Amino acid sequence: MRGRPMGSSSRCPVAILGFCFGGRHVLLGAARLGIAAAASFHGAQMGRHLDEVDGITCPVSFHFGATDPIVPIDEVDAIRAAFAGKPNADIGLHGEAGHNFAMPRKDGYHPAVAKESRDRVLRCFRSM
Repeated sequence: MRGRPMGSSSRCPVAILGFCFGGRHVLLGAARLGIAAAASFHGAQMGRHLDEVDGITCPVSFHFGATDPIVPIDEVDAIRAAFAGKPNADIGLHGEAGHNFAMPRKDGYHPAVAKESRDRVLRCFRSM
């Protein structure tokens, strides 16, 4: 996609977005593919690849629910710590949300948290 022209002289930046298990792939894509921005909602198994965070230079916006049984709080804390020195990293922990907070047709959907996290992700993508 990066090679496809968007206009006469520009190229289209590529971003990556994932939900749940897709969060792991977002982190890996940000570290390995040279994308322009990365975001995830309730991303699972991201903690398995924190050794790759140093390779991430693009803006990121990752959002987690504090009561999510799939993504334990200690994993979220490790993710926050790994990104602590990166000024273009937005790691959101939403105290009133669990898993699937951004999925309107799923149990656990939380409209206010979904809107806040979506707005932050869109801000990240607009920064490309």
